[in-house]
Amino acid sequence: MTLADGLLLALLVVALLGWWLRRRPLANAAALLALLVALYGMWDDRWQAAVGAVVAVLLVLALLLRRRHPARVPVWSGMFFTLLTSLAVAALYFFPVSPLPKPGGPYPVGMRDFELVDASRTGLLGAPTGKARRLLVRIWYPARPAVDAQPRHYFSDAESRSTARGFGELFHFPPLLTHLRHLRTNSYENAPLRADLGRLPVVLYSHGYGSFAGMNGRIMEELASNGYAVYSVQHTGDASPTLFPNGEVAPTDPALYVHLRDAFEHGFSPLLLQGYGEDDLARRLDGQLRFATELKPPADRAIHLSAPVWLADRLFVHDRLQTGEVPPSVAEVVAASDFDHVGEMGMSFGGSTTGAVCMVDQRCAAAVNLDGGDFDFTPFDRDLPVPMLMLHSDLSLFYRMLGVTPPTQPRSFNDFAYESLAHAGQNPRIHRLVMRDTLHAGLTDNALYLRRPLRDKLIGGAPTDVLIEAPATLVLGFFDHYLRGRDNGFPQAQMAHWSDWVTPYSNRAVSQWWNALPETERAQWEQRIRAMHMQRQALGR
Repeated sequence: MTLADGLLLALLVVALLGWWLRRRPLANAAALLALLVALYGMWDDRWQAAVGAVVAVLLVLALLLRRRHPARVPVWSGMFFTLLTSLAVAALYFFPVSPLPKPGGPYPVGMRDFELVDASRTGLLGAPTGKARRLLVRIWYPARPAVDAQPRHYFSDAESRSTARGFGELFHFPPLLTHLRHLRTNSYENAPLRADLGRLPVVLYSHGYGSFAGMNGRIMEELASNGYAVYSVQHTGDASPTLFPNGEVAPTDPALYVHLRDAFEHGFSPLLLQGYGEDDLARRLDGQLRFATELKPPADRAIHLSAPVWLADRLFVHDRLQTGEVPPSVAEVVAASDFDHVGEMGMSFGGSTTGAVCMVDQRCAAAVNLDGGDFDFTPFDRDLPVPMLMLHSDLSLFYRMLGVTPPTQPRSFNDFAYESLAHAGQNPRIHRLVMRDTLHAGLTDNALYLRRPLRDKLIGGAPTDVLIEAPATLVLGFFDHYLRGRDNGFPQAQMAHWSDWVTPYSNRAVSQWWNALPETERAQWEQRIRAMHMQRQALGR
């Protein structure tokens, strides 16, 4: 809660008491002051204060119009304004402004932004013809901040006006996240690098479709506080508006809004419902193969346009970082980072990109997919050469999001990815976990923005500490084990505290079904899968 929030609520309560006690001067003065504070809050990106402003206006009008009845207690009007004041309190309560939880590692966290330009690719994802591909990269790293340094806010003032408002456009409400300008992180902007840790293990990250580089800030800070350098790529055009360090803003590609709104406002395609909503494995496999090859514009945007661009973005950024071709402002951190064997990570569409990266880039040593599908299809029916943590939201809730009744044993939308169909469920280094009562949007920082029960239908009913802390614990444990080679008992040790909420998932039913098929039927499926991969390659791989 901000200082203005507390003052607004106090003034509304005083005005309400003045109304009940028939103290018109007190009520009038408090209501007028509450209106001024509420208007200030709205100007200061606390749009939730608008409810308080409405209450204050109505109180002032009622006081001006009300006839004097000194002996009469204003019961009905008092109850009405009590209800309105409760709504004003609720608006501020359900959208809290509280700092990110402190990370558990021993090191303070630094954060820097920089830009990379790929002149070899032009006119992509809404950029003008001939315009080079520009990418924002954000680093979190172990730091030595000055004694009097203050951690940065979740959004800067400029990000609130650009990135945050653009994200809100996806939901037809631009101010949706602007109040996060008041939320404190644990990251110190441009803090000096802690230089006594040797070469830093590296994690590269991609956000979700239409999102932004800092959407999983809690996980980033946890990794950095434990000695990692985390590089997050904001995929210009397919992201919220991108604010570059020089102050220029690259807008979201308008076609992305069209694509996302078409999916959520006009329903999911029949191929998606078949491939990811049906229980029968043959029907699912047929649906997913057709989904990869038969979608038409604008529904095909993600798999035919975005997937290859995001993959190229990640490879380009990695190459530039490894060769040290970066701005001087980040050269020291980049030089201290180990880019030969890295962890790859992504959320949602970024998780899909991560799986594709690790199929084509030998520098990938371990991969984390936070509830992302396989929209690239490179890992489809193929064995991922590195360990992976596939962290799912509640699979039953995914079916319900599609409008489908979940089967007794819900299936993963990635059952056919990261392992060949003949070996599905048999690789002990592919860890598939499910978080109970968690929706897709719950695998970000979203649980910090909303309180229950308002948030339950948006991000799930799991407790906030589960939604925020369980992924951070699992991701750190996974990378410590597979990237750093630490004997930390992953995943059992990390899951122990969250055993009521995080459970293993096996896709072994796929290999059992596949290996039981007649040889001729398997050959027919294999031919279709090869054709799908060839068609995908022809699109620009």
